[in-house]
Amino acid sequence: MGRQFKARCNQCQTEFDVREGGGLYFELLHCDSCGKEKAIRQEEIQEKINNQNPALSYQEKVEAIAGPCDGGHYRFAAKARCPNCHSDDYSPAVDANGQVRMAFYD
Repeated sequence: MGRQFKARCNQCQTEFDVREGGGLYFELLHCDSCGKEKAIRQEEIQEKINNQNPALSYQEKVEAIAGPCDGGHYRFAAKARCPNCHSDDYSPAVDANGQVRMAFYD
């Protein structure tokens, strides 16, 4: 299960959308350098996963299928990054009523 929410960068205060975690039909990874996200359909994973080294974990196989990003690699453990300062230090943004708006998806 994944989630989507508005985040506020703790370094520059920029607000931006964050998606974390995959869903029933896809895996969601972020670049460990720039934070760009990449969704990979389960269908594509199933087509390609058997061609991967059997000694690798599921996550390592999916990361290999995802391929590289400009200057980095797509990783399950990588976080989204602020589009302004590229920091991965952020918190869920609070709306005018003091609440965090978050959507969960599958």
